[in-house]
Formats: sequence, structure tokens, C-alpha cells
Amino acid sequence: MSSEKGKEKCKDDKERLEYGKPQCGATSPEGSLSRNPDSRKGGQKWSPTGAKKRDNPPEQWGPRKTKAGNPNPRRRAAGKNGPARGGEKAYRVAVKDAVADSDGLRDALHEQAAETQVVQDANMHLHRDLMEVKIELDDAQKELGRRRNWVDQIHADTRKNFHCEWQDETSYAYALFMMLVLLVPMSIVLAAVYLEVLDILIQWQVLLTIVLYQVAAVYLDRWACTKRGYRSMFSARATHSYSTVDMQNWDTDDRRADTMSLREMKHSDAKYGVVCYRYTLNGCNVRRDMFGRLAEAAHMLISFELLSQLTTPLVMLARDQETAWERMETSAKATHTVNVDKGLYTAGRDVVGNTLQVAHGLWLQNRQARLGHFRPALV
Repeated sequence: MSSEKGKEKCKDDKERLEYGKPQCGATSPEGSLSRNPDSRKGGQKWSPTGAKKRDNPPEQWGPRKTKAGNPNPRRRAAGKNGPARGGEKAYRVAVKDAVADSDGLRDALHEQAAETQVVQDANMHLHRDLMEVKIELDDAQKELGRRRNWVDQIHADTRKNFHCEWQDETSYAYALFMMLVLLVPMSIVLAAVYLEVLDILIQWQVLLTIVLYQVAAVYLDRWACTKRGYRSMFSARATHSYSTVDMQNWDTDDRRADTMSLREMKHSDAKYGVVCYRYTLNGCNVRRDMFGRLAEAAHMLISFELLSQLTTPLVMLARDQETAWERMETSAKATHTVNVDKGLYTAGRDVVGNTLQVAHGLWLQNRQARLGHFRPALV
């Protein structure tokens, strides 16, 4: 009895066995009619393992049925979470889950839209702020450009209208003044006493003539002293001056000598200018050459860029003239960053030496200005 139940169970389980699993209760030897696909009645195909095959593809398979055409009551019930889960309760649960998911997605979309709007507003504000900053930057650059042009124009006007002067302690000449103003009138008076014609001296015509002579004698003494290069009694001090006559345009190629190009060239434009040197006394030229002859005003080619490098506080605040000159010479020898043309010296234009002379004149002018307004420096 138990063997018959086992055979029926194996027969029912044969249909549920997967491919490749052994059949329960199989007693036929290998190669028997049960395993031979051609020996079955009806021409049904069987797998090598004995499982029944269907001619139609899997997508056309339907639910298993009994021989009477009814659904197989032994079909395994669908799992709790399987694809065949059914029932009204499960349907409602699925619909509820779908609605919840839809509401969650809708809320997420609303939140994302709100965040996107906030980001767009922030981007719009940032873009507006950026445009305002760009406008302010453009205005600041224009203002900076105007200020630079204004400063450059001031420097250009300063170079074109450059003027430097200082006074010299010229020696006084008293002999000619004493002879013209005192000796001549006394000689006239003594001659009148000797000739006993003193009554003539008290006439107004003679007195007026003597007064006019005295005034003329002062100017005559001043003119004679000026010609000799001396300062008369009523004369002003001699004046040294440098003033710009013309500006020279030059190229920006590196024209320095090899010994002056040891460092990087920072100032390619040397800003050349022609400066006139004058030495006057009472408005007259008293400049003399090495042989003592009067000479015309000298024109010198200088570099205003080099002049700016020489007139530093280290030089201009020197206490005495000798120290200032030594510092200027040292600075002129060590300045390699200004593009001074090496061919100008051989053409008779000592740019560095002339610039050094003008810098020395600026120191003398500054020193006299300080002595006139401030306490003199300690010596």
C-alpha cells in the first residue's frame, strides 16, 4: 500500500521536478522505454532526464490543468511576495502604495521646483551684483586711468618747465665804489675851497648835479663790478640756474653699455631733455670759461629719469655739500636700470655727468630753501 502511494506521489512530483533533478522512485534502467523519447505514445518529446517537453514556447504556456480540463488543484499557492500575489486586499495595498509614491514624487517635484526657483533668484541676484561690480570696476579703472594721465601730464609739464636756481656768495668790491661815490665829490669840494669858490657849491644847480652824479656813480659801480664778476655795495647775489630748453624723443631699445647692463632695465625711456645753464649777476651773464673769458650759456643734455634716481632722500638729506656730491656720484655709477645711450658720450654729450650737475644744483637749491625756513642741520 505504501509502495503504491509512493508511486503516485512520484508520478505527481515528476511534473514539478526541475530539469536535471533525479526522479523519485524510478526503477527503470538506463535506456528503458520510459527514458526513450521515441518509444512514448503520441509522439511526445521527453528530456534526457525524463521531464516532459512542450512544443509551444514558454511565453505561450498556460496554467496546468487536469485531464478533465479543470485547473490543477495541486498547484502551489503563490508566495507572499511573489509575482503571482493577488487578491483584493493585495490590490488595495498596491494601489495605496502607488498613490503614496505618487504623492511623494509630487511633493518632491514641488520641493525641487521651489529649490530651483530659489536658486534661480539667487543666481539672478548674484548676476545683478556681478554686473554692478563690473560697472563699478570699469568706473574705477576709468578714474584710475584719468588719474594716471593727470599725474603723467604733471610730470611731463614739470620736465618741460623745469627750473632750478640758487644764489652764490660772491665777493664784494668796495674800492671802485669808494672812489666814485666818495673820492670824486670830496675832490670837487677841495678844489672849490682851494679856488675860494664855495659860494658856487651852494647853488641848487650844482647840488642837483652832485646828487645826480651820486646816483649815476652807484649804477656805474654796479655795472663795472658785474663785468668783473664781483658784487657791488647795492648789488644782488649771483644766481646759478638750470632751465629746460627742449625735450628729446628717443627710442626704447636697450642702448646701454655692457658694464651698465648688468641688471634688468626698468626704465626703457630715459626722458632726455636739453637744459640751459646760466650764471648771472644783476641780470648780466658772468659765466666764464677756464681762461677767465665770458662764455655764453651752456646747453646740456640730461636724463630726467636718471635725475629722479639721483635725487633720493639718501642724497638730498645730506648735511654738507661734499657728502651729497659723493653720494650722487656713487648712485650714478651704480644705477644700471636707466636706458642711457652709450653713443651719446662719444658724440660730446655727457648725459650722466650733466645730470649729476643738475642734481647737485637741486641739492643747493633745497639747502638754501631749508635754511630760510627751518633750523640748519648740525655740522
